[in-house]
Amino acid sequence: MKSLKPNIRARRNRAGTTSWCVDAGFCNGKRLRRFFKSKAEATCYADKLTVARKNQGDAAFSLTDEQRVDAIGALALLAGTGATLREAAQYYAARVYPKRGSRLLTEIANELVEQKRKKNFKTRYVKALRVAFSVFNRVFGSRAANTVESADIEKWIDDQPYTAVTKRNYIRDIGILFRYAVKAGDCLKDPTESIEAPMVSDPEPSLLNANVTARLLAVAHNDSQSGLLPGLAIGFFAGLRSCEIESLTWSEIKLGTGFIEVKANKAKTRKRRLVDISGNLAEWLKPHAKESGPVLPVNWRRRLKILLAKADVLKWPKNCMRHNFASFHLAKHTNASLTALQLGHADTNVLFAHYRELVSSDAGKLYWEIKPPPLPADVNRLPLAA
Repeated sequence: MKSLKPNIRARRNRAGTTSWCVDAGFCNGKRLRRFFKSKAEATCYADKLTVARKNQGDAAFSLTDEQRVDAIGALALLAGTGATLREAAQYYAARVYPKRGSRLLTEIANELVEQKRKKNFKTRYVKALRVAFSVFNRVFGSRAANTVESADIEKWIDDQPYTAVTKRNYIRDIGILFRYAVKAGDCLKDPTESIEAPMVSDPEPSLLNANVTARLLAVAHNDSQSGLLPGLAIGFFAGLRSCEIESLTWSEIKLGTGFIEVKANKAKTRKRRLVDISGNLAEWLKPHAKESGPVLPVNWRRRLKILLAKADVLKWPKNCMRHNFASFHLAKHTNASLTALQLGHADTNVLFAHYRELVSSDAGKLYWEIKPPPLPADVNRLPLAA
C-alpha cells in the first residue's frame, strides 16, 4: 500500500547550504518534489500533503503550478461570498454548458406543452400555456434557456401594455417554462424567481340581480332555437363552471333523482361531484330536457351575445352565473359547507373571502323563487342566428 506521508530528506547544495526535499512520489507518471530552506517548512508542507492525499487521493498532487496559481486567484475572487471553488465551477458548468446542451426556448416550450397534453392536463390549460409561451417566444424563442436573465424578462414584462393581472399571469406561466427547463437540465435556475409580480387586488364578484336574471332566463326559455336556456339555468341555479357546462350532456342530468353529475374528467378539479337540482331549476329544465346530447350548442358564446342584447342585459360580468349561485345559495341556506360542497370547493375559505354577505337573506329567498313563465303557443318565434 502506498504510504500517505511524503519522504523528507536533507540535500547538500553546491553553495554549501542545506535544503530540505519533500518527495511525494509519482503521480500520473510525474515525480512530485518540492524544496524548502528549513526542515520546519518541509515538515509543515509534508503534513498538508498527507492530509490532502488522505482526503482526495493522488488527484490532490496533480495540479500544475499554473493551476495552483489559478485556483488561488479564483479563491480570492470568491472571498466573502461564502461559495467554494467547487460550487463556483459547478455554477459555471451548469450555466454555460447545460446537461442537454444550449437548447432554444421555442424547442423547450413545445416539448413542455406536448408533455402536458400527454399527461392528460385540461385542454383549456394546455391551450393557455401554448398561447403564453408563443407570445413570450416571439422575443425569446431563438435564445437558449441558459442565456436569459431575470432582467431580460422583467424588462419585457414592463414594456408590455398589459394589465397588472395579465403581467402577473405571464410571470407565472414563464416560471412554469423555466422550472421545467431547470428540471430537464437546460439551465441552472428559474430567472422569474427574483421577479416581483405586480400587486393585484381581488375584485368583488360581480352579480346579476334577481330581476335581470329572471328576464334573461325568460327570453331564453321562450326562444327554443337558441338552445341556451338549459345551460344558463344550470349556471345560475347549480353553479357549474362554464367549462363544465360546455362538456355536460343530458345523460348526466338526473331529473328523476334530483342531481347533476359532474364527472371527474370534466371537473376543473378532476374530482367527481354531485350537484343538487333545486326545485326551480327542475322547472326550468323539464320543458327543454333531452335523453342525450350536449346541453349547450357548440357556438353558444356567439348565441349568448345575441340573447343578451334581446334581453337588454348590458353587462355580463365574468363568471357571473357561478358568482350568482354562490352568493344567493349562501344567503338562503346560511350553510357555507353546503354551498362549498355544491361548488366543488375543498373548504369554505373562498366563500368567506368573496361571497359572504354580498346579498341579504331575503334576496336569497327571492332568487330561488325565479321560475319559468308559461311557454308561448309558438315556442320557435324569434329564432337566434346559428
